[in-house]
Amino acid sequence: PLSATRVIPEDRNMNALNPLHITFLFFLAICRLFSLFESPILSFASALSTSGSNVSPQSTLPTSSCKVNTPHTSHVVQVWDNVLESNDYRNELHHYAAESGLGHKCFSYPIQNRDGKNIIELTLNAILTQMEEREENKNGRRAAKQYFVEYWTRQEWRHIEAHADVDENLAKFHDANPSEMEVDDLMTRFPATYKNGYRYPIYGHVLYLHVGSEVKGPTCIFPSRSSGGDLLRSFSNEEQNHGNESDCSSQRNNASDNKYDHVQLITVPAKAGRLLRFHGRDLHAVPRPHDLWMLPFVKGSPETEPEDIWGRSVILFNVWPGDEDPPLSVPLDLNEEEGNQIEENLCNKFEEWNEASVFPRTAPSVQSDSPSTNKSVKVWLLGNDRRRGYPMRTVPLHATEDGGREVVREALEEESLVSIIWLRQSK
Repeated sequence: PLSATRVIPEDRNMNALNPLHITFLFFLAICRLFSLFESPILSFASALSTSGSNVSPQSTLPTSSCKVNTPHTSHVVQVWDNVLESNDYRNELHHYAAESGLGHKCFSYPIQNRDGKNIIELTLNAILTQMEEREENKNGRRAAKQYFVEYWTRQEWRHIEAHADVDENLAKFHDANPSEMEVDDLMTRFPATYKNGYRYPIYGHVLYLHVGSEVKGPTCIFPSRSSGGDLLRSFSNEEQNHGNESDCSSQRNNASDNKYDHVQLITVPAKAGRLLRFHGRDLHAVPRPHDLWMLPFVKGSPETEPEDIWGRSVILFNVWPGDEDPPLSVPLDLNEEEGNQIEENLCNKFEEWNEASVFPRTAPSVQSDSPSTNKSVKVWLLGNDRRRGYPMRTVPLHATEDGGREVVREALEEESLVSIIWLRQSK
């Protein structure tokens, strides 16, 4: 607010002002005083509102219980264990996946008739139904949601460069025929999924079936970033913390008050029976070796056998809105009329799922006597220049100031705990 001295002309004094002017100046002075004491007043009010309750202020929440939200939406990156409890059933899924090939397939959800549906489709249908029923219990009502579910599988630990899932065949058509792509038409046809030249799914998922004893192959997610170029884009605090329900962001190291030049990295270790869900536009990767981003070069071919040592069997599936077209040219198994009843025990009930906590990592568990001064973290990117949003194959980032690359390495080699790290953009 303007101070009183700024609105009084130099050649006039208070005696020359009429009562209306005096009233206005008095009002400005009160506003000025309130602005000086606004923060203490609100803090005191907040303390009064929480006194006598069992709810602790956010600043005292344990870091292990924080949730991680993304600027895309209030939806959080979510991880559950004990989704598929039976090892025998996971093996059955694994063997079917290995025999069915690596191609992408699609089915419409919810499945009305189990006839002709394979074990993977029925299992994914059961998992999505549990998640929908959870929403029903939370909101008191259930919307009749319909999706197209695109899925594919992998059985080995491969190096997967950072990328966001897109409608692959539409993207290839765009690259080959850019003059035929009408942006306005695509935005009209795909209002929920088309953005910045690509169609993205609503959600991406990883269902972990089998993990070899020597596999350290976490899924690494960069919330709110959709390309390599996004990794070097700065966010304001308001953008980065949109919808954030936790105090996680306050633990970020060396963050500016006005500019967010750090990059969230969430590492989700591969664990049998685990389910990961993330926003469909989020950049994600699986490095092999696990510390590839910090190595100057890698020699030789990775081992894939025996399976019980080097296997990493997963079902990956994306959810697309049912009121838009499914991904282009992906074989689609349409719903038929209602028929044989769907089994309900293909996965555990949602109440039996264990939501994994996210642990912020800011310092290595063991301090080195001679810590490395090299902070470089090179993230490898998938795709052509347009998809990468960056001219080079790798994006240079820096590890945390205090913990350095040891913090990143510990998170990448972790066997179970989900971690969050704030990498720094190179300047």
